Order: sequence, then C-alpha cells, then structure tokens
Amino acid sequence: MSRILFIAHIDRTMLLSGGFVTFGPMWLSAVLKQQGHQCDIAGVNYKEVEKTFMEFKPDIVAYTAFSGGHITYLDWNRQLKKKFKFFSMFGGPHPTFSPEMVEEDGVDAVCRGEGFEAMPELINKLEKGDDITNIKNWWVKVDGKIYKNEQRPLIKDLDTLPAPDRSLYDRYKDYRLARTATLMTSQGCPFNCSYCYNHQLHKMRLKGDPIFRQRSVDHVIEELKQLKRDYPKVEYLIFRDEILTIRPKWIKEFAEKYPREIGIPFYCLMRPEIIKEEVIDDLIKAGLYYIGIGMESGNDFIRNKILNRNMSKEQIIRGLKILRDKNVKFSMYSIIGAPHETIDTAIETWELTVKCKPTFCDSFLLTPYPKTEIYKYSVANGFFDPNIKYPETYHEKIILNLKDRRQLENFMHLLGVAVEFPSLMPLIKNVLIKLPLRPLYNKIRKFWKGYVYRYRIYPYKVSARESVRIIYNEIFVSKV
Repeated sequence: MSRILFIAHIDRTMLLSGGFVTFGPMWLSAVLKQQGHQCDIAGVNYKEVEKTFMEFKPDIVAYTAFSGGHITYLDWNRQLKKKFKFFSMFGGPHPTFSPEMVEEDGVDAVCRGEGFEAMPELINKLEKGDDITNIKNWWVKVDGKIYKNEQRPLIKDLDTLPAPDRSLYDRYKDYRLARTATLMTSQGCPFNCSYCYNHQLHKMRLKGDPIFRQRSVDHVIEELKQLKRDYPKVEYLIFRDEILTIRPKWIKEFAEKYPREIGIPFYCLMRPEIIKEEVIDDLIKAGLYYIGIGMESGNDFIRNKILNRNMSKEQIIRGLKILRDKNVKFSMYSIIGAPHETIDTAIETWELTVKCKPTFCDSFLLTPYPKTEIYKYSVANGFFDPNIKYPETYHEKIILNLKDRRQLENFMHLLGVAVEFPSLMPLIKNVLIKLPLRPLYNKIRKFWKGYVYRYRIYPYKVSARESVRIIYNEIFVSKV
C-alpha cells in the first residue's frame, strides 16, 4: 500500500477556529484509507513540509493548489524533488482549470476535477507498475511526454463516499482542541458569479452530470455523531457549502433531525435574494446561530453586470430584513476592486451595507483567477496584465489596473469600522484613505475582526486569555 502526503495551506493560528482547513485532503484521505493506503498532511511552511516528509517517507506527494498559492507549491515541489524520490500530483481549482502546469519541472501529474475515483485509480496503477497514461481526469507526464485524458462522470450519490477524515489534521494541537468544526453537505453551486470557478465547472460537466449534489440528511447526521464522539470540545459548526439552502425540503428534514441528534449551533452561507421566511424558520428550529451573506457590491452595474450576481438592492434589503426581524445574526461580505470600481462605487457598497445593519461586515479585494469570466473580462478590457504575480491573500493588494487602487485598498481595510461607526465616513473618505498607512489600516481591520468574533460571533464563552490570543493572532500572525 502507498503512503500519500497531502500538501495544503495550513495556518496554525487559525486552526482553533476549526474553519480554516482544506476540505479536499480530508475527503480524499478517507477514500484512500478505505483502500488500505496511509495518509498524512503538512503545509505550514516548507520547513515543516520537509520535516514531515522525512518522518513519513511518502511515495506520493499530493498538492491541493489554488491560483496564486500554486506558485509556492511548485517551488516546494522542486526543492523536494532535489532531495527525495517520489511521485508528485497536483489537484484543486488551479490544476483543474490550468492543467498545463503539468509541463512545469517536477510535476508528474495533474488532476482535473474530482479525485474521489481518479486518485485511487492512479495510485493503484502506480503500485502495480501498470500504464498510467490513459486514466480519466489525469494529465500525466511519462518520460517527458504529456498525456491528456478526458473527464469522467461525477459521482452522483455523495452518500457512497465515506465521511471526511478529520484525524488527518490531528497532528496539530490547536485543531484537536478547537471548539469549532467545519463540514460540507453538498458539492456544486447553480449560480454563475463571474469571479468564481463554478461557472467553469458547469462547462466541464459531461452530459448527465448534476450541477448540484447533496448528501442525505441521515448521512450528514452520522458524520456529525462521529465528530461529537471524536471531538467533544466542539461547540459550533460551520457549514461550508456554497449555499446550504438550495433544497428547502432538505432543510425541513434537517430541522427535524439535527436538533434532536446533534444540537450544536451552526453557521451557513446564503444569498440574500433567495431568503424566505419559512426556510429561515426551519434553520432557526435546527439551531442556526449565524449566517454569512455575499452582497459583494452596492453598485448595481458592478454587482450585476461585472460580478454577475443578478440581485437588486431591493431584494438584498428585503432578504436581510427577514433576518433582522427574526433576530438572526449575520455578516455581509463585499468585494472591493472589481473592474470599473472607484471610490464612489465603493462608498455605494458602504451605504447599502449600513442600510442592511449587519452584525459584522467583512470585505475582500478582487482577484481575477485564470479561466473565470472576470479574468477574461479584465484582460480583454485592459484592467489586468496576466503576467502579474498573484497575491497570497484576498487582503494583500489590488492587482487590477484601477485609478484609485491604493485608496481602495485602504478603504477595504477600514470598511468594517466605517459600517459600525458611519459618522467616521467623512474622515475616512476625505483624509484616511489618502494617507500611506495601509499596514496600520490592515491591523485595524484585523483587530476589529478579532474583537467582533470574540464578542458577537462565537456562541460560546471565551476566556480573557483566549480573547487576547484570538486578537493577537488576528493582528500579528494571521495573513488574512
């Protein structure tokens, strides 16, 4: 049997929150362990990766790569290849849409799309010394020649998969002690936001492949029973589905079974224009504690024509009023720095957010990832040079060619505080965003985020010592 070392981004400072782990390796590890393989994970930094490699001695190194982060992984892989012998494979969003990265030095194979069936097939053939050049979903390099294979159908019934292997991250003490855990009930999203990879996945689907797949309520409940047994400290759950409420009938069944058998308060994501009172009532019955809402931009043109969100201000305001009327806490998420963004359009985002009165406001800088519609638009209209190096986080810098980009970066860092204290907007708009103080504003944003999480978002009590750690990590350690 093979030994597989997964490489995925791991931020030690965020492990305590439970939500900052890469889900793909956990699910793939569960599938591979069923077949007798051994799995481990690393990804804090290269030093930790190499140390883990020497201890675990893997046959295969599997990278989960996002655009931007893939550059670091290619470098790590080249360094490892100089010292050790192993088979390298890359999966995740970036390799799926840019499989030509198989041409890079040291890359042996790239998986396009789902790996649940593709990865075990390749590993089993490697073990037997069989031909690996004709396995669906894989672009492989053998003796310098690249073989490009077609896609395979998606797994239609997610209940046939084992629950994600959470023990993969148990090497990290903070993860084992976390009071928050994450899960996913579904795969896919029926919407086509221009900055997201989902619309490209839709194009890759074969005839008969579903756009959206969701595990049965019973399958999810069984996973959570196991989670409660293995991680008794968990007091809060984060559903990382793109949108949890695509199927109202699923939510209704969930609302009957979840509070009786699990009973842990939870967070989920929704779109404001599809919020309905009866669905929110069911979520509240289930144990809903907090909701994340993607509004993205207060400017109608940017929100609907550039970002393809297809929702009116009236729909946003109406949906979020339902949450307020039912005393549901919610965050609003915004994207700053889209094509055509100016200070005036960014202020429209602030105005609409203030009107909706969220519990918390968080914002991000737009990154036009390869093969997305926003990437194509940005390049075609002169907003983006595709040769520019991608930033490591969504808060680092604006890489589009925008007239006000330095001021917009400052504005993004100060937006949360400006929503909380609207009277500060004249000072922020006319003075603060024009000053070269972005590092300071970044720390202000992080402090505010840590403060709000400590006092408004976590549903459990946080000690004074833990509060200091949360806020310290946000300001001085975390990259996001």
